[in-house]
Amino acid sequence: MKTDLGLEQAFNPKSIAIVGVPRSAENHPPGYTGMTFIRLLNEGGYEGRIYPINPKAEVINGLKVFPNIQSLPEVPDLVILAVPVKAVVQVLRECVAAGARNVQVATAGFSETGEEEGKRVEEEMRRVAEEGGLSLVGPNCLGYHVPSSRMKMYDKSVLKEGPVAFLSQSGGHGQTFARLSTAYGVGISKLVSYGNALILTETDFLEYLAGDPDTSVIGMYIEGTRNGPRLLELVRQIGLSKPVVIWKGGITAEGARAAATHTSSLAGDNKVWDAFFKETGAIRTASIHEIMEFCMLYLNVKPVTSTRMVVFGGGGGNNVMTADVCSSEGIELPRLSSNTTDELRKFVTLVNQSLVNPMDAGSVFANLSTLERALETVCADPMVDVVLLHLGSGYGKWLPEPELAKFKTFVRDFSENNRSGKPVLMALHHDGLEDLREPFAQELRDAGIMAFSSLEKACRAVKRVSAYHRFVRESAPVAVK
Repeated sequence: MKTDLGLEQAFNPKSIAIVGVPRSAENHPPGYTGMTFIRLLNEGGYEGRIYPINPKAEVINGLKVFPNIQSLPEVPDLVILAVPVKAVVQVLRECVAAGARNVQVATAGFSETGEEEGKRVEEEMRRVAEEGGLSLVGPNCLGYHVPSSRMKMYDKSVLKEGPVAFLSQSGGHGQTFARLSTAYGVGISKLVSYGNALILTETDFLEYLAGDPDTSVIGMYIEGTRNGPRLLELVRQIGLSKPVVIWKGGITAEGARAAATHTSSLAGDNKVWDAFFKETGAIRTASIHEIMEFCMLYLNVKPVTSTRMVVFGGGGGNNVMTADVCSSEGIELPRLSSNTTDELRKFVTLVNQSLVNPMDAGSVFANLSTLERALETVCADPMVDVVLLHLGSGYGKWLPEPELAKFKTFVRDFSENNRSGKPVLMALHHDGLEDLREPFAQELRDAGIMAFSSLEKACRAVKRVSAYHRFVRESAPVAVK
């Protein structure tokens, strides 16, 4: 275990040196340059001191430029490298000489290429970093994206603060996470793209996040690990108080080969990872969207340990499909009590409708007073933990805008404030017209509703959240009488 990594300073730097800032934005290689980092930090409103490094310039973008790290007026809290591969080792030596500790190496072209020269340079980097005590993230990464510090590392993203941390071996998946956070109303505490994990690895960041008061959920995209036992131990410990939600890349032979060329990771046998998830209680997902959907639900509902759900929909054939999907995704559709069905019969006709769960009862959506009465009735049933409204993607087009606005407000407020405390979710299905599932789901999420663009996604989120709460409950020590 590494100690005193200085990560608090890396996540909250008061000064950042950027090595490899071109004199103009023209004629530079593809990917991030030092100019890109300066632009993004300015866009994010970073209030610390920025020091561009370029021995051939004096002023760039109105900022005074310095020839090297040693010439700075202070030791920077963080150094970002965006220089050619052949220059990286020398810059690391300069960081050591200047006493700079936290280094983010954005440069790619090392062991992930499979080329001997890239491997050789990476090993030289390792030697310099270890001997010099550098806390190095990367190479081949975008490093630290921290909304609370106004550190922006991704284009077309908004710095939305919140309780979710994300660790990613992929800079691109980190970018997707940053961009989707606002779409799902999920704020970020810390986001780290750590690339080849030469010095700092996922376990170092997990150790930090375990004690981070600003983080209550940890998401991960991981292709492989160099310390499986330590990762297993940490995830198992952290999971008792903070869910760890993981998208494991490279689960097929082809994916494993791709992982080796992406971050030079050893992806590992899929059976080993199956055992890892079973033993740690970590939540297994298959995309950034699924991580976001888990976070949206987990952060907005009280703990539930079962998957008992009642579904309001419309259309007999559609409800058969609903029952099949729920069953295949591990969702329980409980039989409603006689008291519940008796109460529903008072205002829900059985003509061309059914009160068997999932309910073919489109008439409950006729007006908000009927919908409120139906929701209050099923929420009072002790066999129900979650309520789902399953609607066609064109529903938003059928209602006049004022009525749609009232509908959104009602669903949001009822889910948040109903006496039972049971959540009301929404899932959409393609209704044969233009497929508006994702746009309408986003519109609903923007209104504060926990909405999913498919029934499958809603079921998986419910199953994962309930599985996590069950894991915590079953892992709690038994009180001795």
